[in-house]
Amino acid sequence: MFLKSLDIFGFKSFADKTHISFSNGITALLGPNGCGKSNVVDAMKWVLAESKSKNLRAEKMEDVIFAGTANRPALNVAEVALTIMNENGLLPLEDPEIEIKRRLYRSGESQYFINGRQVGPSEIRKLFMDTGVGKAAYSVMEQGKIDQILSSKPEDRRYLFEEAAGISRSKAECAEAERELEKTRQNITQIEISLAEIKRSYDTLKIQADKTTKYRKVKEELFNIQLNIQLLKLKGFIETKARNESSITEVEEKRDKVRKEIEEINNSLTENTDLVNSLQEQVYVCQNELTQIQSMKNGKLELQKQQKNRLAEIRDKIAQLEAKQATIQTKIDDLTEEVGEAQSGLHEKTKYLEDIKKNIESFQQSIEAASSQITQNDTEANEKRMQIEELDNARAQLQKDLTAITEDIVTMLDAKLKDAGYSEGAMNTAKSQLEETLGKLRVFVEGRKNIFADAAKTGSRPNENLTQQAADAFAEAHNMVQLLEKALTSYINASPAFISEFLAPEGIITKKREIDAKIATNLKLISEYNQIIKDLNASNVTLAMKIDEYKDTLSKHRQNEVAVGEQLKSAQEKITILQRNIRSEEINLKTNEDEVYTENKRLEDTQDQIDEIQEELAEIEKRGAETVDRQNNLYKQIDECNNKVSGKQNDLQKKQELQKKFQSQYEQLSISMGSLDTEIRNVKQNFLDQYSRDLMEYEEQMYKITTPVAKLKEDLAAAKQNLESLGHNINLMAPEEFTEVKDRYERQEANYKDTKRTLEDLERVSQEIKAKSSDMFLDTYNKIKKNFHNMFRRLFNGGHAELRLEDPENILTTGIDILAQPPGKKLESIALLSGGEKTMTAIALLFATYQVRPSPFCLLDEIDAALDDKNVSSFVTALRSFANMSQYIVITHNRKTVMGASTMLGVTMEESGISKIIALRLDDDIEKIKAEVIKEDDNFVEEDVEPEQGVVLPQRPAPRIKDNTKEHIQESEGNSQESQDNQTPESPAEEQQKQEEE
Repeated sequence: MFLKSLDIFGFKSFADKTHISFSNGITALLGPNGCGKSNVVDAMKWVLAESKSKNLRAEKMEDVIFAGTANRPALNVAEVALTIMNENGLLPLEDPEIEIKRRLYRSGESQYFINGRQVGPSEIRKLFMDTGVGKAAYSVMEQGKIDQILSSKPEDRRYLFEEAAGISRSKAECAEAERELEKTRQNITQIEISLAEIKRSYDTLKIQADKTTKYRKVKEELFNIQLNIQLLKLKGFIETKARNESSITEVEEKRDKVRKEIEEINNSLTENTDLVNSLQEQVYVCQNELTQIQSMKNGKLELQKQQKNRLAEIRDKIAQLEAKQATIQTKIDDLTEEVGEAQSGLHEKTKYLEDIKKNIESFQQSIEAASSQITQNDTEANEKRMQIEELDNARAQLQKDLTAITEDIVTMLDAKLKDAGYSEGAMNTAKSQLEETLGKLRVFVEGRKNIFADAAKTGSRPNENLTQQAADAFAEAHNMVQLLEKALTSYINASPAFISEFLAPEGIITKKREIDAKIATNLKLISEYNQIIKDLNASNVTLAMKIDEYKDTLSKHRQNEVAVGEQLKSAQEKITILQRNIRSEEINLKTNEDEVYTENKRLEDTQDQIDEIQEELAEIEKRGAETVDRQNNLYKQIDECNNKVSGKQNDLQKKQELQKKFQSQYEQLSISMGSLDTEIRNVKQNFLDQYSRDLMEYEEQMYKITTPVAKLKEDLAAAKQNLESLGHNINLMAPEEFTEVKDRYERQEANYKDTKRTLEDLERVSQEIKAKSSDMFLDTYNKIKKNFHNMFRRLFNGGHAELRLEDPENILTTGIDILAQPPGKKLESIALLSGGEKTMTAIALLFATYQVRPSPFCLLDEIDAALDDKNVSSFVTALRSFANMSQYIVITHNRKTVMGASTMLGVTMEESGISKIIALRLDDDIEKIKAEVIKEDDNFVEEDVEPEQGVVLPQRPAPRIKDNTKEHIQESEGNSQESQDNQTPESPAEEQQKQEEE
């Protein structure tokens, strides 16, 4: 037996709690139309997680709740419980008995239970997959469903064959695998998009990082070359200055000698000596002034050149700093956004943790309250036990008093009866006389009352006759009263006088009754106290179970609390790291901004210095022009004076020319010395400004350089060309950013590979399920095809029927055509059959399915309605042949179908609108009649049927490559990009796990 019982409450017309027990074999469910027979079928479908209200003959699901009658109010809940025996382990649960329960409230809340454990509807559906039982299986067959099998599309008939083949679960798993495949494909698409974005950043930053590395290397090389050049330049300037110092001393001596000679000539001249000397002194002053002006001009020009170079360098540095600043700001924005997302997740986890803590506190309070209630119940139960013990003691005493008083009553009664001479015969005689006299008096009074009443109605005046009758009546009544007094006296004398004494309030009988009442009250109190103790114990058991449930739930909540706490800690640490990175980047940004500000300030200062130099140069040019004019005037005046002088004029002129020559050399050397000092100072200052280092730190290196300047300049030009070839858009932070993006790229690439392997595994699982399902479906289909042909012949006593696949090349989606040829007709489509023939064909297909995979139980709802007596006999004969394999509950009005049942259940409505179940037992006479009515044909010979031809089965996936060696894994991980696209071998553990999942 599989189906044990069905309990219904509040479902449709079953307003009262109704228990239906089922037996083995065939059970007939009888009853007039409208009594609620089909509601039993609906209840069975509903408890098996039927979700469509139209399949339950209702507009909406709440309509299945009892709606009330004229005398019954509506209910707010419907509940159906189906109890199933699982001794053979058909269902994947270890329990030998399984209760499936469904409850629906009018508010719309629905609950499902398996053995008291609340579950979802999908779990109930999965429980019955591939068993033939379920809302969509062939365990429930109604008249409409029989017609649907025949009239539906060929592809809609597949569910019978799939359920019989046992691939419903595999089909659901395949659908789940397909959904997972779709999700995985979407994940791969998203990962590919993300990976492509990261790859672009990776490639870009890799190029930039390589470029920046080269840039840094070239810059270092450029610095070393420029350092050597500057050192050599400084060395040249120093050596030139030393030579010039020696030369200027020599020229100065020669000039001073010529001056003395000129002074001697001038002294010899008598005329205009003072004037010429004075003019000559002024010429000397002008010459010195011009020398200084030229030196100042050269220095300013050199300084202007240096400042312009410095200005260009500052602008380049500002551009680099601004690019770096933009990069740092972008990084800060990304980190800030990531912190915002992390804080949002942290807030949600914090709220979830608070909810968990509230639940923990609530469950702790519930446990404490339940424990306190158990203690209180135990205390109250102990008090009641003590009271029961006191009552037992009191009752024992009352029993002793009752025994004593009963003995006193018997003793006194015997003594009083003996003393009174009591005779039961005399007592009965006196009683009879008293009753007889009372009867006569009653009749006499009634008769006279009627006579006088009639006289009163006539309204006549009393006459003598009427008066005489009245007098006679009263006289007669007086005599009868005397007789009554006599009879009463005789009855009193015959009755024992001590009875009144016994029954008096202070009599012994009253005392006995008081003791009886006390004992009854005592027993009632004990019963009430025992019931209270029983209720308290039951309450304690329930509370203890609740405490265990609370503790289990509390343990889970605490585990969740720890897990969420760890997640919170991890999220907080992540936020801290991100905030630390933001602060670090903000410091870098602030430092960069300070550098930009400093460089801008230097830019302004340098520009101001250039402007000042321009103004100073203009002033120097003006002073130089004025000095030259003044000197030329002085030479002119001297020439005029000298022309007046005779004699040594030629010598004087030669000396003066020589003096001019020496003076010119001196001036050039002086200017060169000033220029050299300026150059030396500028070389040091430029190096300091450009590299923020003192050039004299490398003074020792200056004397160790052996490379010629020309070679250094060639190297410098080559380095500058290399630097120029790198371009100007150099991301100085590229190497550090590339390291971060590289880590992200490698993680995402590993994720992509894992997801790709998951996709391949899911595709393999789907292919294997499809291949396995195709084999199982085809095998079951060929068996049903053969069984259908023979079952059709059995039911029709001949004929031919067959099944055909519409699309044999697509075995998992093809429809199934049904062709039937009753005896004496051509093979034709079932659409041309009569109603009875259609029903018998559908029954043949149903029984052919049962032969392959019998359902543990089957509900047949009036499927014999369209059959005649002959077909009903064939149907019942076939049904009885399956009765030893399955339970059948048949709803029918047909007498022959009823005769085929071993048990009968009646459905009636004693109260309007309320269904009730009545169980009927069949006696031996009915069993004999059944044996005569239902005769089985044992001479039937089955025929073979050719299997379906032209079927194309899906190809099974290639077997996995098994290699669990560590070397192979490492080798496969180290292969090139081409080998990464190949399938990664799975370990034996992964293979076993995958097979178990499949």
